[in-house]
Amino acid sequence: MMRVLAIALTLPLSLSLASVLLTSPAQTETPSCPTAARDTPWGECYRDLRQGLANSAVSLYRMGVLAQSSQPATDADLAMIPFETEIQGNYSGLNESFEKHITDESDWERFWQQLQGNTSPAADIPEIDFEQYSLIAVGLGDRPDGSYGVEIDQVRREDNRLIVDYLETRSCGMATMAITQPYQIIRIERTRLPVSFQHHQAPRDC
Repeated sequence: MMRVLAIALTLPLSLSLASVLLTSPAQTETPSCPTAARDTPWGECYRDLRQGLANSAVSLYRMGVLAQSSQPATDADLAMIPFETEIQGNYSGLNESFEKHITDESDWERFWQQLQGNTSPAADIPEIDFEQYSLIAVGLGDRPDGSYGVEIDQVRREDNRLIVDYLETRSCGMATMAITQPYQIIRIERTRLPVSFQHHQAPRDC
């Protein structure tokens, strides 16, 4: 099918080339091209034209194969929002679960003070350029031991909003018996879109 398409596409090219050959002024030192196929079926002029058409057909065929083999990005791929983890931990001063979208410095400072409530001395607040980035923060609140964790799985755009899917995980084996507060904070490109959160329970990793 691609070969037929390539040949069909070369027909306008062959007419253009033939028109150029017929309308170009003849050079005195070069014999004129035959005017009928019966004079010389494939003389020099016709041989050049034939070679040019063949090369064009091959090029078009290769272009068609490349276009056919390339796979366009799907809508699902385009909807995924890249992110990087800013900080992740198991202990915080927030005993209740939280889901936050932080878009400015003042909100970030207040949230950081709450997050560091049980830490002495408190860690330095990470510097965030809120002209370029927003923060997404999720936390599970108090959990009875260290087997629990939280992991942001993906951030996706849907119907002019962002949806954050995150997993509550639980491992098997030895774990601290202290109460923990797993959390994760990620950085995404700045957005003012509303954000929704979906909390998923992952199967226990045993």
